[in-house]
Amino acid sequence: MIEGIYISGSGLLPKSARQEAVANNLANVEVPGFKRDSMFLREVKEAMKQQSGDYPDWRLNRFEGGWTDFEQGKLRLTGDMFDMAIKGNGFFSVRTPDGVQYTRNGNFSKNDQGMLVTPLGYPVLDEGGAEVVIPDTYKVPIIDGSGTLKGRDELTGEEQELGKLQIVDFPELYDHVAKSQTPYQAPLKKGKDGLFIASPGTAQVPAEGYVLAQGFLEEANVEPVLEMVKMIDVYRAFEADYKAIQVQDGTLDRAVNDVGRVG
Repeated sequence: MIEGIYISGSGLLPKSARQEAVANNLANVEVPGFKRDSMFLREVKEAMKQQSGDYPDWRLNRFEGGWTDFEQGKLRLTGDMFDMAIKGNGFFSVRTPDGVQYTRNGNFSKNDQGMLVTPLGYPVLDEGGAEVVIPDTYKVPIIDGSGTLKGRDELTGEEQELGKLQIVDFPELYDHVAKSQTPYQAPLKKGKDGLFIASPGTAQVPAEGYVLAQGFLEEANVEPVLEMVKMIDVYRAFEADYKAIQVQDGTLDRAVNDVGRVG
């Protein structure tokens, strides 16, 4: 009986973690460039154990870890000249107090120093690792598909190339062999600001095959309806385990206090 309570209680742990992931996905559904989180669960090996008659560990806790889905989100037209979206693989590089980090959120703006910055004020970097600076005399910069910034000086009428955005990629993100390893060491991890942090030793290369769209933003790759369905499903499964604990606890209480009582 106590083992049954333990098994039901352990079953609540992965459901709680999954509920947190789903809730976080829903909370960030309006954040440009957000990538949804999901969970690894031990399934194949546990199914093999069950078929062989071995003790199935999935009765306890199948939670193996979390992972991020980097699938391309839809592009939304904004018309803002500093909004940018990457169509294809790749990430913008930004400088933070904790070092260079990466993002798909191209909701940029120009600060009072002329630098291209993120909503949190972090400078966006060019291919040389320096801040992207747009002089005040260049009122309407043009950013082409490769990320090159061009503009015309309103005072002199001279056209000039202002720099090129640093768009990088991480080949390990698409390595299915690496993803099949347990535990899976993700090349990029989400930081507290929603930016991605490269894991130590992760290979970084210039992105290829992408197209940068000026005046667009990439929407979060979260389907709200599907996430709501998942949330309801997890809640019902959690509730079932919780009720199982209550039933077993009530039975154990009667066994100790009623059946075992000497008349």
